[in-house]
Amino acid sequence: MMNPVLRREAITSLRGWKNFAVLTFYLLMMTLGAGVFFYASVFQSYRFSFDPQNIVYLYVTLAAIQMALIVLSVPALTAGSISGERERQTLDLLLVTKLSPFSIVTGKLLSSMAFVLLLIVSTLPVFSIVFYFGSLGISSLLMMIGFTLTTAYMLGGISVFFSCIYKRTVVSIMLVYIVTGVLCFGTLLMVLLPMATRGYGQLSSTATLIKLIPNPGVGFFSLIDHQIGTSIVDNVFFNNINGTKRSFVLWASGNLWVLHMAFQVVIGSIFVVLAAGLINPVREHKQRDKVTKTKKKKSEE
Repeated sequence: MMNPVLRREAITSLRGWKNFAVLTFYLLMMTLGAGVFFYASVFQSYRFSFDPQNIVYLYVTLAAIQMALIVLSVPALTAGSISGERERQTLDLLLVTKLSPFSIVTGKLLSSMAFVLLLIVSTLPVFSIVFYFGSLGISSLLMMIGFTLTTAYMLGGISVFFSCIYKRTVVSIMLVYIVTGVLCFGTLLMVLLPMATRGYGQLSSTATLIKLIPNPGVGFFSLIDHQIGTSIVDNVFFNNINGTKRSFVLWASGNLWVLHMAFQVVIGSIFVVLAAGLINPVREHKQRDKVTKTKKKKSEE
């Protein structure tokens, strides 16, 4: 049986113009990226011709654009899920129904994930250009879709969590973008700054691996390395660190995307559970009782 919140969101969201505007903008960006790639490939050639072997870089370009758009759009789509209900004064109506807080939170998150899946599916005609030239198989695209969905799941879980804490949607969106910036750039600076100051030989490969696992950008390029046969992530972050690498670090340096996907699923699930606990009316009732008892004790004293 479909989640009632998901069914309601699916019906109501398709009636508005905002989602269609987002979908149109998303497709325009993907199509523009493919057009710029073909234009640059042809006019940089001496004979104004296109080399089919370079089509693999079109896949990388499209995947990078899609990843960036998903990272930017998911917080905006999800951070107002619960706070928006508070602003419309409809959250209490949801809480008095037979739905559990966990069902409400997962319904809101799944509705955002469904729209993200719609965005990804809508770009398949653009990605089909890559398969026309036979550079990559369908399995590579499915792996990239899975990686993108786990990224959206983690960011969506964090967004719902902040949406449960703060009553204003704008505050929730800003905080989610700050957390996303820390994951994308903060973890990268934690690795690059010691490399610049102390050098490669003074760093621990295990510590570097732990710092890079939460980074969506590093995980994305690790997956790209796995699919097209390059070793950019390993050469930049692990090749010259501390001499001999342990067996696990040796495997993880080439499969960092696997660890990152596991990290995304775990973190997203944790934030979903925490969000469900925050809107639990039983918890709020207990907190009110504690505040009331504390005030009584102070007045008696």
